[in-house]
Amino acid sequence: MELFRHPLVLAWLAAAFAALLFFRFKAEESRLAAAGLLLGPAFGRMNAGTAAARRRLRGVLYITALGLAFLAAAGPQWGTELTPVTDLKGNIIIAVDTSLSMAAKDLKPSRLENARLLLGAIAEKFSDYRIGVVAFAGDAYTQCPLTTDQEAISYFASALQPGMLPSQGTDFSAAIETSLAMLSRYGGQKVMVLITDGEDHSTMLDTALTEAVAQNLKIFTVGIGSPEGELIPVKDSAGNTLEYKKDRSGKTVVSRLDEATLMKIASRTGAAYLRYSGPDAAAEDIRKAVSALDLEKAKGKGRNNFKNRYQWPLALALLLLLIELMLMEKGFKLRMNLPAFLKKGGRLGGKAVLAAALALAAAGPARAGEADSLAREGNSAYAKKDWPKAFEYYSRAQEKNPSDKRLDFNTGDAFYRMEEYAKAAEFFDQAAASPKIAGAAWYNRGNALFKSGDLAGAITSYRKALTLNPKDADANFNLQKALEQKKKEQSKSSKDKKDKDQEKKDQDKKQGGQDKKEDKGGGGQDKKDQDKQKEQEKQNEQERKKAEAREKSRQILEMMKEKEKAAARGPEAQPMMNQAGKPQPQQRLEDW
Repeated sequence: MELFRHPLVLAWLAAAFAALLFFRFKAEESRLAAAGLLLGPAFGRMNAGTAAARRRLRGVLYITALGLAFLAAAGPQWGTELTPVTDLKGNIIIAVDTSLSMAAKDLKPSRLENARLLLGAIAEKFSDYRIGVVAFAGDAYTQCPLTTDQEAISYFASALQPGMLPSQGTDFSAAIETSLAMLSRYGGQKVMVLITDGEDHSTMLDTALTEAVAQNLKIFTVGIGSPEGELIPVKDSAGNTLEYKKDRSGKTVVSRLDEATLMKIASRTGAAYLRYSGPDAAAEDIRKAVSALDLEKAKGKGRNNFKNRYQWPLALALLLLLIELMLMEKGFKLRMNLPAFLKKGGRLGGKAVLAAALALAAAGPARAGEADSLAREGNSAYAKKDWPKAFEYYSRAQEKNPSDKRLDFNTGDAFYRMEEYAKAAEFFDQAAASPKIAGAAWYNRGNALFKSGDLAGAITSYRKALTLNPKDADANFNLQKALEQKKKEQSKSSKDKKDKDQEKKDQDKKQGGQDKKEDKGGGGQDKKDQDKQKEQEKQNEQERKKAEAREKSRQILEMMKEKEKAAARGPEAQPMMNQAGKPQPQQRLEDW
């Protein structure tokens, strides 16, 4: 039996401890000799007192605690435990499409962001497998080799970006060949998860699938995107959208989910196709599908290992250090008259108050501190523009400290960035209950309601913000914009109503003229008047249509102008109504 797990460490620490003892005793001997020469016979009486005894005891406790800490570092072990032996033979390659089409935003915040979330969820579900990551576009590269290290997988997954590879396009065959090369030196069942929007531009897909079938590679495909399609934004180095991708003929490219190709790949290799419906649900479906395969996983009966007992000497060392800190040379007395205090405050009442104070002191700061830590994590994710992750941290912080309205404010801001304006308005409404942030909360609620089309609610929120802070120029400007927009809508509604009333009057008049003509037996003069009336009505109708066409043209030009401005600023632009009339919320709160 080996008494210590790290005997070499024990030898070095024992030598260091012996040297420490030697130098300490030498220093103490020199101190006593110098004090004896200086004080003479009086030193003997001084060194024999209680204070000197306590000082020597503190030194012994400190040295003993240090020796026990060194002993714990060497890993003492005794007793045995049965440990199961498992050889991992389940290997999974996750291939993620990083072509420019994965920047499309038909899935918020983008296709690739959802692919990264799915990759992380798969890594958590398959913690007992070796997992590798491949990034591919026009070519494929190993992003993370096969490993069981969850942190390494998360690190490499966070680096995935649209257009990160030098060769653009989408080549499934390259991803399959790279995955086969990574799995070639491992035995057992081979599994590949292909996460893509399905637009394949390769010519060697059938050849790659034939090779995959020959090597028994099961390819599960996950479709990211929508069949209706979405435009592909082209961004600059700062992340601002400059334009949308166009083909060689100058037409705007619409990227659509190609499920037929993904179904073909899964069917050829004996796997399954899944349409992405959320990271956790998709990862669970993949786990069930892979578990249905006959994965080779060898398990031994187990082996005996010595139990690591470092906790015992370490705990004893900490206890001795605590006693050494509490042991004073002069001692101390409790001068507080506790019975009198309890009698004065009521025996049971005093104990209850004391117990409640201790409970609050222990539990309150702990929960608040944990909530603040989660909030800071959310702020960090928010700064990286990872809105879903920021929302997740803020929600967890709210569970720990639901009374902190700053968390409602930040959660609303995260929903605003994800363009969930109705939910954002609800959280800003809750945050307004705090007087410290009520002004900013009402202002942000007005922006969210404005974006969702609720002009009346937006106007009310802006007015409440101005009531709390009459000098808020942004809230005043946004209020004027909302009032103008509401006035335009009311004017348009009134005009439409007048046009309908006029049309009804014209029909009634026409019907009356017809009745009159029938009464007179169809006289020539009545017919002439009726023709003139019809011609006049026709001219009025043409003028009305021309006016409507001009108004529609003006609105279309205005919309195109605003769209160009929005495209120039990019999708991540701040949404406060500045001088261009665009709403932008207040910054999130970070003072945790």
